[in-house]
Amino acid sequence: MRRGPHIAGLFRDGPHLKSLGYKLNSPFADERQRGFRGLRFSAFVEDEFRASYAKSNAFRARLVMVTAAATILILIGARLTEPGFSKIMVAFELFIMLPCLAATLYTSYLPGRHRLFEFLLTSSALLLGLMITSIVTRAALLGMHYYFAACVAWLFAVWLMLGLPLRHAAFAALATSATYVWGTFYWDFTPAEAFFELAMLALVNATGIVCCYQLERASRKSFLESRVLGELADQDGLTGLNNRRSFDRQLDRLWRQSRREQTQLTLLLVDIDHFKDYNDHYGHQAGDDALKRVAEVIGLAAQRPLDIAARFGGEEFALLLYGPANEYGREIPGHIRRTVQELKIPHRQSSTHPYLTVSVGVSISVPEAERSMNGVIQLADEALYQAKEDGRNKVVVKESINATMQTGRFRVASRRAAVG
Repeated sequence: MRRGPHIAGLFRDGPHLKSLGYKLNSPFADERQRGFRGLRFSAFVEDEFRASYAKSNAFRARLVMVTAAATILILIGARLTEPGFSKIMVAFELFIMLPCLAATLYTSYLPGRHRLFEFLLTSSALLLGLMITSIVTRAALLGMHYYFAACVAWLFAVWLMLGLPLRHAAFAALATSATYVWGTFYWDFTPAEAFFELAMLALVNATGIVCCYQLERASRKSFLESRVLGELADQDGLTGLNNRRSFDRQLDRLWRQSRREQTQLTLLLVDIDHFKDYNDHYGHQAGDDALKRVAEVIGLAAQRPLDIAARFGGEEFALLLYGPANEYGREIPGHIRRTVQELKIPHRQSSTHPYLTVSVGVSISVPEAERSMNGVIQLADEALYQAKEDGRNKVVVKESINATMQTGRFRVASRRAAVG
């Protein structure tokens, strides 16, 4: 996980945040802006795309795997009825091919295992290609060159039907083709036969590469556009940050990911002090302007691809920092508090400070089996409540390893304190 720019540099301009060109932190929008000529996104977006791509093509892959397994069983049955059948071939089909197809079929139903599914599907495609090549070559030696159509059909299936990414499809298809080319020379096909079949292989693979590239490129473009549109729907209309629904959904996903990777999560809850009094005194238009300026400060802190800034509701914001344990999560809360104060938004009704201020509650944790996502939110609630109790315009940090929570205290008590 890369570290963002130094925190002090992000906030040093204080009141001139608008000149920094603030925008919502969106890896999908960034990828769409950069383009993807090499059919490759950054690590996070690439993994999201591959999961989506595998899911969208899973049905066709399953259909091919089931059909292939049924065909192999028929071939095994036919071979067993022949005198002097090849035990090696039957063993290969029974103990290698069928288990690989079954494993591919099984993993296609497992959420979050798309990488393994891609690997097994590529392996199955290659093994099936080698088996077809063997059958076609032996048929050609007996003068039945029309079997070559099966090899051509399988190559088209690899390129266009299985839904493999271009690199995976190229590996399976080109390795199969290379094996067939080797067979034509090893078995001394006639020059006319070899020339025709090699030319056909070249034409099929060239067509397959172009079509597979175009299909994947169109899929990547559609994926980015749908995600960007989804993010627009997930934005808070006033501030441009994520809304609460989007935040909850992404928090759930990142919680599960952080448990797998044992990565630190830092959650900040930021509440504007005496905001009701500000609205009552200056009016709702001024209140909206103040919310947008505070949102800019919080949005600038979401520098890494998986960081999330959101409007939690009313005058409250949330910032989730995803990454390894370091000082990143401890530096930001204080800078947010100071930068909001340095905006110098007048607040004559505040008993805390003549300018608009915020209180920040922070929870730091590494998700484990005995901890829950709701517990992390509750811990940040408790820290925010304590910051309010300590006089507002404060930052309180709690770590899950040594914190004691009093469930529900913040949502009731601090709201009363904010109104009072």
